[in-house]
Amino acid sequence: MHSCPYCRQPGISSLLKLNSVFLVPAACANCGKRSFLHYVHGIHAMVAWVLLTWVFIGLAMFQHLSIYLIGTVPALVFAVDRYLLKAPLDGLE
Repeated sequence: MHSCPYCRQPGISSLLKLNSVFLVPAACANCGKRSFLHYVHGIHAMVAWVLLTWVFIGLAMFQHLSIYLIGTVPALVFAVDRYLLKAPLDGLE
């Protein structure tokens, strides 16, 4: 659970946080107020994932081993965790 920017209590699940945008904000289970992730955090996550994916593609081409392409999945998990789940929520008010 992630803390609400209003009541500072853990009331927003990870799935709600990842799906919250300005038009569809996530509601806190404790206070009911709505908050969302700013789109810039999504852009940061996407850029990090794309860059890490290209690193793994380059390694796979350089070493002639396609096993390096499996690294794109942990790169996606890293980008989502680092830039979306740890990002602060913005309030609507």
